[in-house]
Amino acid sequence: MSQNNLDESEKIFHEDFEFLHRIEKVKQKQGIEAFELMMEYNVLAEKYSNLLKNAVRILRISDKAQKKLLDSME
Repeated sequence: MSQNNLDESEKIFHEDFEFLHRIEKVKQKQGIEAFELMMEYNVLAEKYSNLLKNAVRILRISDKAQKKLLDSME
């Protein structure tokens, strides 16, 4: 995916969109070798792990911000 087609918030995730495009190509590939599939799976698992860690981090920051807001309203 070209960076020109992305809006400002999507540009942050450019690498992730590129990876998604790569995975789509793998899904469409006929007769993929087991080794190649395992390599792609390992990359996917690593990306998912990073995504999960980031989601937890974002949730933690959001919870803290919400708590500060609620405390300031009391």
